[in-house]
Amino acid sequence: MPCFATKEQALSKRHHYQLPNGTDTWISSCIGVNSVERRSTGMPARTPESFPPPLEPIAFLVEQARHSSIPGHYHQADQFQVFVSGEGNFGIKPITGMTVHYAMAFTPYAPIHATNTPIEYYTLRNGWDPGARWMPDNKTELMASKHAYRHGLGLVPALTGTPDGPQGLAGLLEQNVVPFELDGLGATLYQSGPAVSIHGPAPSMGRGQYWLVLQGQCQINEHQANVRSLAFIAPDEQPPTIVAGETGVSILMMQFPRRKD
Repeated sequence: MPCFATKEQALSKRHHYQLPNGTDTWISSCIGVNSVERRSTGMPARTPESFPPPLEPIAFLVEQARHSSIPGHYHQADQFQVFVSGEGNFGIKPITGMTVHYAMAFTPYAPIHATNTPIEYYTLRNGWDPGARWMPDNKTELMASKHAYRHGLGLVPALTGTPDGPQGLAGLLEQNVVPFELDGLGATLYQSGPAVSIHGPAPSMGRGQYWLVLQGQCQINEHQANVRSLAFIAPDEQPPTIVAGETGVSILMMQFPRRKD
């Protein structure tokens, strides 16, 4: 069965974390246990994982204080980030509306800068990561790793309707946010009116899928999913059964690429 969490469940596990540069963040665990939650609750450090790390969904919501920056860094796990509210910049690009970022492991990115308002974004991984490796301090280690790298930023198309859902939409609207690649990497926004069934790509095409509700309601298998509900589907699982609720739904599917190294 897929891993599933609502926004309310995530916020019940919210922890403050101050970065080494003084930036204040609040981390809410959605799926799995991330490194901040481990430290905040006094759990012991984990044993280092090989690369790529074993399949393990770890997802959390980040709230970053206004007028703050997260410096350039990289991770040892593949990840998606979905910026859902606030104003700021990702590198030199402004964060306008909902934005999706994908970064392959060992790919430097950022800084992430919040301007006049706090920003909120989901970090979604399919493997364990012990924490950010800051640049340029870890540049030598990065160059010695010789891993492939890739990242990109995609703007989520405008949502149809109101926060309650795309009530006036007939049928299903399907829009690619991150174009699909041969190794399975890609992201798609699905928007539909009431009672429409949504079918994504076969999970076996990639290395795990996250489904994030952006607007409205739906049923994801046996779960009632509202705005900011999140589900993870493993590659060996059946495609999820998703049916839009009475006001329709806008839901974002993000699929990780298959890995060989």
